[in-house]
Amino acid sequence: MTRDMHPKRLSLTRTQLALVTVVAALVGGFVATYLPFGTVPLRVAEGQAWLMADGRVGSFQADNGVTTAFSADLVWTNANGQTTAGVRPSCLWETQAHAPLSRGAKVEAGYRWVKTPDGVSSPIVAWLKCL
Repeated sequence: MTRDMHPKRLSLTRTQLALVTVVAALVGGFVATYLPFGTVPLRVAEGQAWLMADGRVGSFQADNGVTTAFSADLVWTNANGQTTAGVRPSCLWETQAHAPLSRGAKVEAGYRWVKTPDGVSSPIVAWLKCL
């Protein structure tokens, strides 16, 4: 084999290697800081919500036609602006009777369409606001 048949090797000096490392760290830091990792924009709609008889699951019917079920222990905000999680929304639950209200309530919901492994899209409610 002649000398010309060998591939050329990239040779960097220590200074060049240090410069490449610093640039890569800066670019990586910028990307990690400014990209919205973990945030998902939600659609917000007004509609009616109610709890089922057991009080653990509810249903949301948006004015725009979207319908979906939700877990009653989701994050919700009452009409006074107080946010709560882990208990049923006060506008849907009769505390003294320990039962769902007999009628639906006007709410605002934040939801996201999620594609399931079988390719079907379904809305998932992330929060409710009692109006």
